[in-house]
Amino acid sequence: MSATTYDIIITGAGPAGSTCALALKKSGLRVALVDKEKFPRDKICGDAVSSIAKRILRQIDPQLEIDLLDFAPKTNITKAKLYSPAFESIEIAFSKVGHCIRRMDFDHWLFEKACTAHPKLSLYLQQAVKQVIQENGTNKVLLQNGQLLQAPLLIACDGAHSVAAKKLGNMTVNRKHYSGAVRQYYRNIKGLEGNALEVYFLKGFLPGYFWIFPLSNGEANIGFGMLSETIAKQKIDLKQSLKDIINNIPQVAERFEHAEALDEIKGFGLPLGSKKYAISGNGFMLCGDAASLIDPFSGEGIETAMESGKFAAEQAMRCFKEQKFSAKYMKAYDERVYKKMWPNFRNHYILQRFLGKRIWLINSLISIGNIPFINKRIPKLFY
Repeated sequence: MSATTYDIIITGAGPAGSTCALALKKSGLRVALVDKEKFPRDKICGDAVSSIAKRILRQIDPQLEIDLLDFAPKTNITKAKLYSPAFESIEIAFSKVGHCIRRMDFDHWLFEKACTAHPKLSLYLQQAVKQVIQENGTNKVLLQNGQLLQAPLLIACDGAHSVAAKKLGNMTVNRKHYSGAVRQYYRNIKGLEGNALEVYFLKGFLPGYFWIFPLSNGEANIGFGMLSETIAKQKIDLKQSLKDIINNIPQVAERFEHAEALDEIKGFGLPLGSKKYAISGNGFMLCGDAASLIDPFSGEGIETAMESGKFAAEQAMRCFKEQKFSAKYMKAYDERVYKKMWPNFRNHYILQRFLGKRIWLINSLISIGNIPFINKRIPKLFY
């Protein structure tokens, strides 16, 4: 079977893949961008986009940050409100403004920016990756429609179920380092603040948290997530748990009395960055969820996906300049990713395991946090 040849194949056009393509726009390299969906498409997520995303875009091109600030369907997030099992709360102000943007909108915006910016970008949409083979220093990618692509460098940005991550990176699901979550969209939630993330640690639903994140048009992204190890051991039904939270916990149910669900509850998995992996090898790199780069405590993954995509693009340009694609040369990518992300991942994983189901401890920490001196020193866990 004859193959279409490129310099780089990027599988997955979400935040990691599109950011990678954007960062390659002046490289002169021929790039194939593959995605199993057609944009715009939904991606199940909490929809929180921190200020870090704007910094990454600004580093690629200052105009991108300006364009995002002009992007209409978003909210400006200036604080987070954390609630203890005793329903005592703490309010944390953010030093930089973030946003909540539906992934349907944000991913499409970023994808279109990549498409218009890169002059040598070829798109393969609605084409799932069926197989990845490495032969004689070449990556061959077989698509759903039978097309075969080949390139000396493959950058896998296609999520938690990435074919390349499984085949080349030997990535598997480890429930100690994986979370499950559910999400649903609502409107007319009582007392919704348009500029605040709300996070609830609830008795009977630990370890895990319930969230309400405000979107544009008075709508909200609500959800519930928990460590997969706990879900499996206790046979927890996350969808039923979300229903129980909004219907049976009085302080929450009162706010949902006249609220309207806009869709069905949908579930998703989160490969956490609480364990180091080999995220590159001969002629390939893994980014975002494919590399298990989600914050172990907050579940944030958009910014880490974007940053890893940018790092991969910069490593790719060095590879072509030096004509080096070996695992040894590619190791610089792993080192750069983990130098930037691992300190937070490690600390947040320790905090996740330490808090666990300790209701008294969570109550105490949030109560103590209301002392201004300590409040200022609470780490940025959710933004």
